[in-house]
Amino acid sequence: MNCCAGPPGIDAVFDARLAGREARRFERRGLPARALRLLDGIRTGLPATASLEVGGGTGGLSLTLLREGVDRATLVDPSTAYIAQARRLASATGLSARIDIRHGAYPGAAPEDAVDLIVLDRVVCCDPDWQGLLRPAARQARHMIALSYPRSAWWTALLVRAVNAGLRLMRETFRMQHHDPEAMHALLREAGFEPRVIGHYWMWELVVATR
Repeated sequence: MNCCAGPPGIDAVFDARLAGREARRFERRGLPARALRLLDGIRTGLPATASLEVGGGTGGLSLTLLREGVDRATLVDPSTAYIAQARRLASATGLSARIDIRHGAYPGAAPEDAVDLIVLDRVVCCDPDWQGLLRPAARQARHMIALSYPRSAWWTALLVRAVNAGLRLMRETFRMQHHDPEAMHALLREAGFEPRVIGHYWMWELVVATR
């Protein structure tokens, strides 16, 4: 598999219809409640001049960070449809000159320069190799990593299995992942970060890890 292609089946699941719906929602109502809560956690202690959003989708969070004072943002996403919408939104908001939007998977498609903040909102659950996302993020982030993932609960595990059963019925190759939060937190601590759970939103656990 190409190192920048992302997990199998990304384009089939995260397609033009879904990307267009999320982009229009951002244009009408701004960020969804989950992303707003993660943004609140980022605001608490970030001296950000540069951010990198991994699996940034249509770009709403990165564009909001730019509006709130981040100088430069980079967005990386393996979905062709989401990248197209992110570029459209960046142009529509007049922020194209301050955001670098790259099609591909992290870390292969991303620049190697250190950044103040890395965001992985609903990203580790899209990839069976969560360490392949968090290890390079921990090396690249100077100050903060913000992430969300399916929380550790029996009903969350059941929901993930139900989602994957539906994907199998539709003959999709993409699968949602349910990783161990404690293992992810341990990796971040080993890299010099202190992860802090800032809240939950439905099935999602929201974490901000700072150096």
